[in-house]
Amino acid sequence: MNEYKKHPNEKNCNSVHWGYKGATGPDNWKTLCPDFADCGGKAQSPVNISTKETLNSENLQAIHLNYGKTKVNIVNNGHSVQFNVDAGNTANLNGKTYTLLQFHYHSPSEHTIDGKYFPLEVHFVHRRSDKDFAVIGVMFVEGKENPLFKAYLDKFPETPGEFQTDNNIDLSDLLPENKSYYFYKGSLTTPPCSEIVNWHVLTTPLEASKEQMEKFSKILNYNNRPVMPLNGRKIKKFDQ
Repeated sequence: MNEYKKHPNEKNCNSVHWGYKGATGPDNWKTLCPDFADCGGKAQSPVNISTKETLNSENLQAIHLNYGKTKVNIVNNGHSVQFNVDAGNTANLNGKTYTLLQFHYHSPSEHTIDGKYFPLEVHFVHRRSDKDFAVIGVMFVEGKENPLFKAYLDKFPETPGEFQTDNNIDLSDLLPENKSYYFYKGSLTTPPCSEIVNWHVLTTPLEASKEQMEKFSKILNYNNRPVMPLNGRKIKKFDQ
């Protein structure tokens, strides 16, 4: 594929189309636009987490979430279904305070554990600065109905679009009680794939019914980036 030639009047890559299949798929992200060059980097995400090779670390700390309520703002941006959240929700992660921006979904999961994919993965995306992001990733397994999905799955836009309501959801109810996690340094899993992310992948999954996950998966339509090589990175584990 030819290298992307930047138009003299184009200041960024916002208008560059990318996807999960074919010529604009993950194998070619790094050549679609100069600002996507990190997609070919050495510290990319997602990765496979080999539980036998994780290292217990005394330097890691428990996750402390300062989440409250937020109005419902659901966006299908063409790449995922995303919940934008109100300002003021933060997380203290290994001594640093990050602000929660949004959470969104991938189906099937992006990370694998011991080579196993899960039907769904949610990413809670936090920002401390332009060069310091933290994402909490949580897998889903088949089980009881998910309350958030029960309330809003019928409202999820199936094509690019938005659904808003003044109803509130409690963000603190959306994660497992046990917040043990795997930790590694990686990247955003979508272009520009910037290598600025401290990943916290929880060891305890969430549940959703088979019907819920099948319905959601049809909307997301295989929006997962393949696992990337660790290239010498070590995955650490914190047990709550």
